[in-house]
Amino acid sequence: AGVFLLLSIGYFLNTVFDQPFMTIRIEAIWSAVILGLVFLGATGALLVKDLDQPMRFAYVLLRPQWNSWLVKGGYSISIYGALISVFGFAVYMDWTVVAQVIIYVVAFFAVIVAIYTAFLFAQAKGRDFWQSPTLAFHMLIHSFMAGAAAYMIVDSFIEIGISWNYFVDTVLMVAIVANLFLVLIELTITHPTTDAKTVAHEIVGGRYKNLFWFGSILTGNIIPFFLVLFIEHTAITGLAGLLVILGIYFTEKIWIEAPQRITLT
Repeated sequence: AGVFLLLSIGYFLNTVFDQPFMTIRIEAIWSAVILGLVFLGATGALLVKDLDQPMRFAYVLLRPQWNSWLVKGGYSISIYGALISVFGFAVYMDWTVVAQVIIYVVAFFAVIVAIYTAFLFAQAKGRDFWQSPTLAFHMLIHSFMAGAAAYMIVDSFIEIGISWNYFVDTVLMVAIVANLFLVLIELTITHPTTDAKTVAHEIVGGRYKNLFWFGSILTGNIIPFFLVLFIEHTAITGLAGLLVILGIYFTEKIWIEAPQRITLT
């Protein structure tokens, strides 16, 4: 979702400063379309696999229970994929007006795709740590970080443009600062239940402390921030992008796994 969110923000800024749509190089546009579809397909495949029986995903769409975020997420993913395809076709056909209109609709569904899992987790009422209102913001910030990281990796192989790279670097650094601030809030606030306090302790100073401090914070946030800030080289920014994605993986592993280690009885 993040690659398309970055593209939509870049287009919005171009519009504000009265620049034509295609001043965003076509490589950046096609990167968003291709990466969006490829990883959306991977997400869908993993969702179907997770249900054990593939037909159950069809039931989610054909026999929806609208109170479930599994259903809302399934529909959001499907609509998002269709809209990206329409956007890509409009760009290919040079239908600039259509692309200009639909890009904001795609961005809206990109936000939903990025954060719907937070609401799905919140429906697991037995896991107190997942009831945090910051979880959706946590996932949205991660989508911006992942989108910027993806563009950095792509730029190591395909030149996307200096101005676009500067924009991507700026988004990544701002997102990292926001992410560290949000994590600080999440782990230092007074948690309302003993289970949530226990999970926070396990993350900061217990079972997950090494993975959190060295994997998530150092590898996934601090090192990439300073690499991007001080070194202007496509290979280095590509490395920073890889570290960011690795850090996101470590963080999500902790946030998903740690609360489930609390006994429900």
